[in-house]
Amino acid sequence: MAVVELEVSIPQDLSAIKLHQYQKYLSVAKGVDEEDKNNEFLNLKALEIFCGLSLKDSYNLPVSAFESILKQLSLCFEEKTDLVQRFKMTGSDGVTAEFGFIPNLDKISFGEYIDLESYITDWDNMHKAMAIMYRPIIGGKNHLYEIEPYSGTERWEDVMKDAPVNVALGAIVFFYRLGTKLSKYTMNSLLEEEQKKGSTAFQQALEESGVGINQYTDLLEGTYSTLTQLPKFHYTSA
Repeated sequence: MAVVELEVSIPQDLSAIKLHQYQKYLSVAKGVDEEDKNNEFLNLKALEIFCGLSLKDSYNLPVSAFESILKQLSLCFEEKTDLVQRFKMTGSDGVTAEFGFIPNLDKISFGEYIDLESYITDWDNMHKAMAIMYRPIIGGKNHLYEIEPYSGTERWEDVMKDAPVNVALGAIVFFYRLGTKLSKYTMNSLLEEEQKKGSTAFQQALEESGVGINQYTDLLEGTYSTLTQLPKFHYTSA
């Protein structure tokens, strides 16, 4: 039998995996019965999505190579994910842009707050959440930077599909840990600001949308475990 030689691009860490790849994998996994989560179909889809291997190429891999790749993917998803304050991405046009995490959370706008609450609990919409949390840096340096004003997710949501998945995971973990403090502080600040204006529209908007301090905190705690359940690939090597 002829030896099959393949060039395989294997991610060495989570920064080499794009958000849209992880979203695609999760979408595939949703269609697999819980009892079959470790079946070979998901292994093959993992190699296709994360390594670019076709089904035919995966079948032609030596067993040792197949299991070695799966083991490396498992190691990637065992990484600790810390908050990434700023990161760079290069577009298909060759232009590199640097994105920064919201630098001053106590000044987050009501629009950012409501949109983030809507999107951050669902991996299918995580690119939209990323477009809220991270925007192009337009001034400053190091940790003292300014990002583009928020005007909705449309401008950057598709770009964020190419963001490294470790950035998204780090932001999710950060918001969960900060959840209670952030929600209480932010909502109190927003309420105080609107009360100074003598406006009741803000409170009415909260009631109509169902958003509040307790709801937001419970939402983060209830979805955190689901959002951070990273895949464990099935291989037989000891």
